[in-house]
Amino acid sequence: MKAVPQSPCKNVCASRVPIFQDLSPQELARFNDILTTNEYASGDIIYHQGSPARMLCIVNTGAVKLFKTSPEGKEQVLRLLRPGDFFGEAVLFSEHARSASAQALEPSKICQLDKYMAEDIIHRNPEIAHKLIAALNLRLLQAEDQIENLGTRATLQRVANLLVELAEEQESAIITLPLSREGLASLTGMTVENFSRKLSELQQQGLVQAQGRKKLALTDLPALKQLT
Repeated sequence: MKAVPQSPCKNVCASRVPIFQDLSPQELARFNDILTTNEYASGDIIYHQGSPARMLCIVNTGAVKLFKTSPEGKEQVLRLLRPGDFFGEAVLFSEHARSASAQALEPSKICQLDKYMAEDIIHRNPEIAHKLIAALNLRLLQAEDQIENLGTRATLQRVANLLVELAEEQESAIITLPLSREGLASLTGMTVENFSRKLSELQQQGLVQAQGRKKLALTDLPALKQLT
């Protein structure tokens, strides 16, 4: 399904992004005036790996996953994005094609800012550049943590760590799974069969309880945290 045609972003999309929150009301209003928004249905591709990079993107509503596809067609989930998260920031630093694909996980509104307009705003507001560097540094640290998680943690620990992170993100011990079993397995560097086995182990231990197809109740969150 194709995205709904672009329209001006009439909401406070930019104010949700930490690196833009210190803009003056006038600058923030100008920023929102030059943003456009696309609406995507669940499963829609926002952009493909290898496509030209022209826009900085901000999640206004909904959820997005970033993923890479190997030459053999295997998908590796890189990151999940929620409202206020930005992505496609590499467009600000190079002319290279997209290094990953972005897909809507649910009905989503994505605000987009042209590369050259984004560069102009950053040049006129040096504090944004500093915050952008800090945000990218945080992402680098998170990527390093993910590599460590995949390389040193046992598979049961990886599943427990993922569930704890989702609980913290959703601020609830009853979590909605943002991906299919296949996607969650990819995010933890496991096969879907192994992921399902480890999740079943946590259920058998009384730490997790299924509540329908897409929800889990983390019945003993402190014990799950100890496993991580």
